[in-house]
Amino acid sequence: MKWITTIACVSFAVTIAAETAVWTMFLHRLKNRYPQQWLHAAQPLMWQDRTLLSARSTMMYLSNRDYLESLDLDGAHYCGRYRSLLLATYWLTVAAGMTALTALAFHGR
Repeated sequence: MKWITTIACVSFAVTIAAETAVWTMFLHRLKNRYPQQWLHAAQPLMWQDRTLLSARSTMMYLSNRDYLESLDLDGAHYCGRYRSLLLATYWLTVAAGMTALTALAFHGR
């Protein structure tokens, strides 16, 4: 594999790992510390025993600032604190993925 493709693919893997770690920590704390906010985010429908979670739904909830409509002020504050970090890691992962695909398309393996 060419060095540019290797760097792009490794960068994509690292950003996926970072985004998943941040996102999972956010959801775990949201569920345990702010159950009313968790219900407002409609996360129980997506995160039950061994079901696949959708990062996109969480990011849309944060991006659209839907958390501000909740009656749980502490939960809304928690979402607001982590909003920028979660959105940054999400979009960084998207950009790294597009970069990896571009590197594969133009430089091959």
